[in-house]
Amino acid sequence: MKAITSEHDWKTLVSHLPANYEQLAIEHRLLNPQWPNLKVTSAEMLLRLILLHAGADLALRQTVAIVAESGGPHVTQVWLHQKMRRAQPYLGALVERMTSASEREASPELWAGYEMLGLDATTVSGPGAEGTDARIHATLRLHDLRVCEVHVTDASEGETLRRFGWMPGQLAIVDRGYSNAPGILHVVDQGADVLVRLNRGALPIYDDEDVLIDPLEWCRALSGHRVQERVVQIAHGEGRRRRVLRGKLIGVRLPEKEAQEARVRVRREQGPSVTAEQLEAAEYVMLFTTVPSSRLSASRCVEAYRLRWQIELQWKRWKSLCHFDRLPNYRDDTIRSWLTAKVLLGLLLERVGSAGMTSTASPLARQPWKMTAIVWPLIVAALLPMRLAHAAEHLPAIADRLDFLDGEIELAARQTTRFRKRYPAIVAETQP
Repeated sequence: MKAITSEHDWKTLVSHLPANYEQLAIEHRLLNPQWPNLKVTSAEMLLRLILLHAGADLALRQTVAIVAESGGPHVTQVWLHQKMRRAQPYLGALVERMTSASEREASPELWAGYEMLGLDATTVSGPGAEGTDARIHATLRLHDLRVCEVHVTDASEGETLRRFGWMPGQLAIVDRGYSNAPGILHVVDQGADVLVRLNRGALPIYDDEDVLIDPLEWCRALSGHRVQERVVQIAHGEGRRRRVLRGKLIGVRLPEKEAQEARVRVRREQGPSVTAEQLEAAEYVMLFTTVPSSRLSASRCVEAYRLRWQIELQWKRWKSLCHFDRLPNYRDDTIRSWLTAKVLLGLLLERVGSAGMTSTASPLARQPWKMTAIVWPLIVAALLPMRLAHAAEHLPAIADRLDFLDGEIELAARQTTRFRKRYPAIVAETQP
């Protein structure tokens, strides 16, 4: 067949993958060089099928039809679906290697040597879904917006600091969803520190006499809008297993305009069940941290917490521009593979985009939205094995292949229906 592809852009993407991506596919049993008559013999082609399906938001049958008519292997949508069901560990291994600790740069000197990591999760749902289908959990290094660790889970797994590994010198900056003693102790046990928005119900705090502190009552005594702190402790476990961790409670009264906006958010989130105490608490920023005052003052901790918004902006960019929220189906296994493929493409987008920026002073470095909006369509174009100039002459063949694929599915469905009708008679015939 006459070559109709331009492989340079695709090869550029492949060059940013881990060097051992082919061997990893064999280790995860997605490929086996000893199997005879394989239609897909390389991880590169397997990844192209998977990433085209996820990145271009193409249906399985469209994906395999376009690849086949572009000179690639002739596989069915059922084959690709089965590969998607088993691909998540492999895709996760690629993501892990692209976000490994060895790639992390030195932390900015502005933050006393801390490597500042925002952590958050975002929910995604399939078409027509009434609830959440899956979650993506990730840590984001705040000074360069690079993803450091990613996990894709089903909807039943919530937010927890214990899902991630931590290193000395890191500072985890997280919201109320991670405000609990077991998670904080997990981070501290690995040598890192925590800066968390206080959840008064999930994280009780005590004074040195082990007397419970009411953070809201303490905040009422704050004067003006000056940031203040006090030494506190948190605890986990009972009796001889009880562990105590000292830290700081930090509080600041918001300016009236920000306080009003916070009260509006609380009313929207809580609805008719909102209480007067919740509305009053919205007037303050209350943080708990294990950061020593000798490294970061209370005011600097408040400034650091505000940087956490960057990870939420990353999710917004990925959802709005890269279609992370367009789940293709409802199967948990294929959803996780599809989302992990999207994350892998997001990491490739970062690598390709950052390769063209020699300075953090670049306008694109200061405005990640622009970089995402520019590079993502080029990523999708690189995944496509057929260029527009050749599309018209191949459309009839692609349409015929789609009809053929539909026929195979209909035949399989008819055979299954006939078998189900005959099954009781088959069972009766085999009974002694």
